[in-house]
Amino acid sequence: MSGFAPSTTVLASSTEPLLIAIVGLLALVIIGLAAMAIVIRRRSRAQMAKQPEPSSPAPMPITPPSIPQRRRQPVVRGGGGGGLAVATSSATVCPTCRTEYHGMTYCTRDARRLVPPEEMLGGAGLSSARAHAKSAGLVCMACHRAYEPGLRSCPHDSNELVPFAVYNATRPRRPRSMTEPAGIIARICPVCGSKFDLNARFCGHDAGELVVIN
Repeated sequence: MSGFAPSTTVLASSTEPLLIAIVGLLALVIIGLAAMAIVIRRRSRAQMAKQPEPSSPAPMPITPPSIPQRRRQPVVRGGGGGGLAVATSSATVCPTCRTEYHGMTYCTRDARRLVPPEEMLGGAGLSSARAHAKSAGLVCMACHRAYEPGLRSCPHDSNELVPFAVYNATRPRRPRSMTEPAGIIARICPVCGSKFDLNARFCGHDAGELVVIN
């Protein structure tokens, strides 16, 4: 038994430095890994700090919708040499259909003589002539011409006249596209040669009945 004691002591003394070296190596590896992790983490933070934040789009200003203004339809008549001229005189109104005109004497819808707008806005103190001008008047069921109150028959074709309310209630309804200006100059007055819109019926200068231009 005493023969094995020296060998055991020698083995223990030779193994101890090896264990110390292994432990030291493991410690160095752990320290290196920790240092590498710290460096990688700092780099990732630096890269995230350098990236610009996405800018939010600026809010669009809210503008109220614009209301389109209806342009006044100019009244076109025949000019010199067969050309077309736009009337620019003061406005007048038809007492029957309440249509506004410029540079005309008669309504192109019912041949009624036009009056200034202020006569249509008058109050109870109007004279009898102005009161008649303001009234819707009478209408011929045959030729569709309108006249001031006081007549009994149409001067154009001798047919009986009826109040505008009766005429408006009994006549067949025409589509709006046939009463509003079509924007096409396609009718002419056989008396004065003035040209008018396709949906016009009478001449605005002499109340003559229009014909279609061939």
